[in-house]
Amino acid sequence: MTPEDTELNAWLLPETVANGMVTGCRKHMRRLNSPHTIRTVLLGLAVGLSVLAPVLAVSGPSLRTGLWVTQKISEAAADPAAFEAAVRGNPHLSGVCLATGWKEIEKEPGKPDFSSIDKAVAVLRRIGMKYELGIKPGVDAPPFVYQQGAQSFETQIRNPHRPNFGAAVTIPVPWDPKYQENFSRIIARLGERYSSDPLCVSVVLTCANFMSKEMHLPKTPEDRAKWSTMGDYGPKLLSVYKKYTDEWAKAFPKQQVTLHLSQVLNLPPSFFEGVIEYGLSKYPERFTIQNCQLTGRREDTGSLSYDLIQKYQDRAHHGFQSVAGFGHGGERMGSIEMATLNVVHANGEYWELWHGDGMKPQTSAAIESAWQEAKKLGYDGYKEKLITGGRYQEQSGGGHRRKGRRGRRNGLEGDPRMRLKESM
Repeated sequence: MTPEDTELNAWLLPETVANGMVTGCRKHMRRLNSPHTIRTVLLGLAVGLSVLAPVLAVSGPSLRTGLWVTQKISEAAADPAAFEAAVRGNPHLSGVCLATGWKEIEKEPGKPDFSSIDKAVAVLRRIGMKYELGIKPGVDAPPFVYQQGAQSFETQIRNPHRPNFGAAVTIPVPWDPKYQENFSRIIARLGERYSSDPLCVSVVLTCANFMSKEMHLPKTPEDRAKWSTMGDYGPKLLSVYKKYTDEWAKAFPKQQVTLHLSQVLNLPPSFFEGVIEYGLSKYPERFTIQNCQLTGRREDTGSLSYDLIQKYQDRAHHGFQSVAGFGHGGERMGSIEMATLNVVHANGEYWELWHGDGMKPQTSAAIESAWQEAKKLGYDGYKEKLITGGRYQEQSGGGHRRKGRRGRRNGLEGDPRMRLKESM
């Protein structure tokens, strides 16, 4: 029982508390014989609920705020001077999201090479810039995992924007014990090396991934048929996410543990809610959820990850990553103003920009300016300004995103923007 529960029990009659929730009120109300008694009990309930309320809200300030930029560790390590100049040259940045493939830092089991991460981190330490660490398994799992006998899942690259489109690739089955043994080891080693750094404020909750740090898994009809041959994969994946929520949180006890939300196969919203509820129950001050499909083409309400952000915005730390770069002509990403409206609508704490946008001071300045104005006006006020100025974009389908394959349940799964996004 938590201290909050103990305090709540002191205010409420015994039968009114079960699993931290108020119950049994009708039973006691039938026993009340006077208006004075009713007022006394209602006062006790009001005070008790006021004690419970903080438990249902976000606990503690977010370690990540403002604009962040994505950065491949290999590129930063290849030219630290250029990386440092780019970060120093953009005063609008609050942090850097460092990412690397697992096989880039561990080519032999138990013998990781952290030199590339060290070079990138050394730059950020000189600047005093916060950073996040993201390690990608999936297609970036090292070959020795399979050589040791880990079960593999073979599929193909379906992203037509990638140079290896159509190529055969392999990922480890997320619940395979040999894969988990190796991935758990590298997480622990990373924690030993970087968790004490006060500038390291977040890690990405990776464990069951395809080509990115998001929750994607291969999902064509052929892929889903292969997953089905492995049994009921929903409970298995839920167990994997619970296990690695704990492992990342243990290895990095002072950092936010960030889940990059995205549709997984054909699993229902209850699966994602199960992962989120577990994280919040264990690490309410640090568990973080992120939408990586932020657009500026329309209001994003109606997509799975955005709706989850909306649902948990008062309980979980949360932020966004752009689905594309604004520097690509705006066709894929849309406008800065509409993207800002989506961030403010969900009270986003931070916003990750693609590398090209985040390393351009002019672009970052425009985004920061729009964000500050939208915060000041609020969602309704900023939306009205965009409508008045002809900058507001209606959702497709007469204001509501069409449900079905590309609708609420699957989010942007069939959108060509997502096919590129998954490759990052």
